[in-house]
Amino acid sequence: MKILIVGDWLYPMYEAAFAQALEYQGAEVSKFETSVYFKAISGRIIAKFPRFGAWLTSLNRDLLSIATDLRPDWVLLWRCCHVMPNTLNKFRSMGIKIVTYNHDDPFGLTSKSKVPYHHHFLWHWYLKSLLLSDRNFFAREVNCQEALRLGARHVGLMRQYFVPWLHMPIQLTEEEIHRYGCDIVFAGHYEPDGREEFIQTLVSSGLSVKLYRGVYWTSKVLGDAFEYLKPIRTVEGIEYTKALNGAKLCLALMSTLNRDTFTYRCAEIPACGRVMLAQRNADLQSMFKEDEEACFFSSNDELIEKVHWLLANPVIRQCIAAAGLRRVWSDGHDVNSRVKYFLQALD
Repeated sequence: MKILIVGDWLYPMYEAAFAQALEYQGAEVSKFETSVYFKAISGRIIAKFPRFGAWLTSLNRDLLSIATDLRPDWVLLWRCCHVMPNTLNKFRSMGIKIVTYNHDDPFGLTSKSKVPYHHHFLWHWYLKSLLLSDRNFFAREVNCQEALRLGARHVGLMRQYFVPWLHMPIQLTEEEIHRYGCDIVFAGHYEPDGREEFIQTLVSSGLSVKLYRGVYWTSKVLGDAFEYLKPIRTVEGIEYTKALNGAKLCLALMSTLNRDTFTYRCAEIPACGRVMLAQRNADLQSMFKEDEEACFFSSNDELIEKVHWLLANPVIRQCIAAAGLRRVWSDGHDVNSRVKYFLQALD
């Protein structure tokens, strides 16, 4: 099977990991990087507001040319917001089938969620592509139902995953232990859904806390906790794995914007042999035995209570971590298992 993957190709756990797993299963994979079209200032604007313009025209023209030369069996649109219906119709006329995947929530507007302003424009072409695609996959069940109501065909659930060659228990050096060691870590983005309160509470409780991921974790957001946590940087690839392995506990916060009940971290943290401490929800409770394979909380007070309990009981902590690791492997939350399911669904 020949598959052309169209996406940003910016982060190792997304298109690149999926492509490697596809190739392991015998597929022939080619890539088309949309991110190269959005590096200039005007391009970055189009990336968030993809309605019309020379950047968009150039991207679609080049994509069509490459697909014409490669003649793949399938084009996989990975969270693609910039491929226009005319391009998809030409794929179809050439006998190329189309499949989409989105790990984010493209239906925030219709669900009346509070979304950033640019989301009023971001998903315009993506939502139209659902109606022209032969298969559509989403990371959350609610999106599957919303896509069906929109008129999409062949909708399927494909949750996020961990990447075995990236996310695993590793032995850190003394220098790495000094750099990454802490009681609890959160490596994730900021959004205004109250998650900063969890971080502030952990810091004010006197715990050793590390926070990673981006410029939006500012002093305005974190208040007094910022001075303790800075510098707050981004960790990716093996450095992200080391950050998880360096912590005794790892926090998994659900994005309100994305209406998350499961995220990449929910697979990656247990896969690294660490205890996941996540916001309690029915999905996670159905996947992990509470306080045996993962730990959950529903308030600041319960978070602190769980953290102190786990820190005071290293044997229990190690047992939960080991059981969580077994669970994500036995339930097939790795990228290779996701790809097997994906390929079966394309038959």
